[in-house]
Amino acid sequence: MFALDSAFLAAAAGLVLWTGAGYGLARTLGFGPSLALPLAPALGWTVLNALALEIARWAGSPVAGTLGALVLVAAGWLLRDRNAYTASDDTPAMPIWIVLAAALVALVPAMAVVPKATQAGIALAPAIFDHSKIALIDAMVRDGIPPVDPFYGPPGEPAGVAYYYLWHFGAAQIASLTGARGWEADAAASWFTAFSTLMLMAGLALRFAGSRLAAGFAIALSCGGSLRPVLDALSGVQALGTVLRPATGFAGWLFQSSWSPHHVAAAGALVIATLLAVRLAARPAWPMAVALGLVVAGAYQSSIWVGGLVLALAMLALLPLLLRCVPEGGLPRFLVFVLVAATLALLLAAPLLVEQYHAGMMRGGGSPVAIAPYRVLSDGVAGGFGSWLDLPAYWLVLLVVEFPLIYPVGALALWRLASRRAERTLPALDARALGVLTLVSLAVSWLLVSTVGDNNDLGWRAVLPGLMVLTAAAGAGLARLVERPGRVLPGLALAGFAASLLSGGIIAAGNAQGEVSPDAAWFARAPAMWAAVRRHAPADARVANNPALFAAMTPWPVNISWALLADRRSCFAGNELAIAFAPLSRQRRGEISERFRRLFAGEGSADDPRALAEMYGCGVVLITARDGAWARDPFADSPLYRLAETDPQAWRVYVAARNARDPAPSTTPQGNP
Repeated sequence: MFALDSAFLAAAAGLVLWTGAGYGLARTLGFGPSLALPLAPALGWTVLNALALEIARWAGSPVAGTLGALVLVAAGWLLRDRNAYTASDDTPAMPIWIVLAAALVALVPAMAVVPKATQAGIALAPAIFDHSKIALIDAMVRDGIPPVDPFYGPPGEPAGVAYYYLWHFGAAQIASLTGARGWEADAAASWFTAFSTLMLMAGLALRFAGSRLAAGFAIALSCGGSLRPVLDALSGVQALGTVLRPATGFAGWLFQSSWSPHHVAAAGALVIATLLAVRLAARPAWPMAVALGLVVAGAYQSSIWVGGLVLALAMLALLPLLLRCVPEGGLPRFLVFVLVAATLALLLAAPLLVEQYHAGMMRGGGSPVAIAPYRVLSDGVAGGFGSWLDLPAYWLVLLVVEFPLIYPVGALALWRLASRRAERTLPALDARALGVLTLVSLAVSWLLVSTVGDNNDLGWRAVLPGLMVLTAAAGAGLARLVERPGRVLPGLALAGFAASLLSGGIIAAGNAQGEVSPDAAWFARAPAMWAAVRRHAPADARVANNPALFAAMTPWPVNISWALLADRRSCFAGNELAIAFAPLSRQRRGEISERFRRLFAGEGSADDPRALAEMYGCGVVLITARDGAWARDPFADSPLYRLAETDPQAWRVYVAARNARDPAPSTTPQGNP
């Protein structure tokens, strides 16, 4: 089902590949050794994947893309100007214990992906819901690049992927290099994303404070979470609900790294893009412009919200500061290199932009973004003021509750760093630029909402770049605080940190233990069932199964056994996955979802097999004993499908007659799962 050793091998491959390339890039770009190391994992991941994806579009293979990108990065290293400017760097070197601490803490988000064997069967963590995109990783390993949409793709309709999939492409690379399956590669990539962003925050804290203790504080602060569990214990859940709206995906690094590592990776890329933009303004040069273009493209291809909208607004807000950084007489050269970086980013992002444009046109529904304040207070508190009270409550209540210590201490420390350093040194410019990024990041989450789907994904993810900068600044602020005489302020900081650890502990425990559902025992038998499907489904076949199968194993119903285990495309993977991956209007998506529900519930008609074969291109159909269609099977007498294999107590695999290869169905011996 899931091989832990394969996941570790894939993680090690990613660590060597991306960190090694990133360190060489950072040194080529003029970063000193002390800053190059903490930047290396995130920088290498972003640049190498952005290059590899474009090469793979032409070569068709993730491995070919990886090798081509490595050749280009190595050529850049060999052809670098050894006399080029290197920033003065008096920052202490990153100690090995910080690197080890980051590697250990990064295991917590990775545990959210790993299945847990229990006496009752297989338990999954709630965050596995958002990792159902593992099917996309398998698709890229199996079918190559550009990927074919594994979630939906009827004959005659576009089958490209409009979702921002660079993170999943990165996982597909290490899967192809090591032989890991998509599920194992996802766990490995989740670990690496957590590790790389922890190193980035620790590196910034080290640079802000010049203290190794600051880097340790940044790692420790990342282990915390919301104050809600403490407030619930003090006031009661119902009492808190009368004041604040329920918790959502607007949460800290630990939660978001567990659920949506691709958005976290994009946030790390945006922080690095800010540092590169400052250096491009201070000393315009070709390598910096090319690197900035690649990082911007990688950020966008990982998250349209963080790397698209937030990045665009942040760069516009940074422009006045960057123009003041340009040396006298260097403005024309700077503008040329900005154009080079923007053109490169646009060229690399163009295929995804085109796919998203076409998908948006087919979905309809108007603008994907609207202006509205983030909802913070309950309706009872807001009363007749409506959402007006939410405007100050976002800054005065929500950020304090969700990011205790990080927000107040980090904001104060960042303000002091940015305002006290009036000189034009790189550390001073970095602090001011990252301050602008933080303000834009929080403001976007405050005032803009996404209208695609049922969740405010934009508001939840836009906060991530600012959160990373504030975490680093808070680490620096705490390091300075403990050096001061007195016990009151350090005691208050310790109390705030302890309060945040309760939520972090709950997240870690949930990732490590998972939740045992009534389907746990059945799920333990699912690998054998999907192995039977693969025996009769060619690599390019689309499979139909009940999208609600194992629905109780995830917080929202999603086709999780197919996503994790099938390694085949789906005719229709269910409503939840279709929202992001199928270019369907809300009405048509609902109609298709209802048709599949009726069919597998045993409420369909005799015309359903024809619809699956001709309208949706389903070459293989899986019926299980848990489906209503098991007793009222519309495929049993259909001339369009033939029974290929069955476990009489568990499942039946039907193959479209035009694709049938077996003269007679095989039967799995009873009791052999």
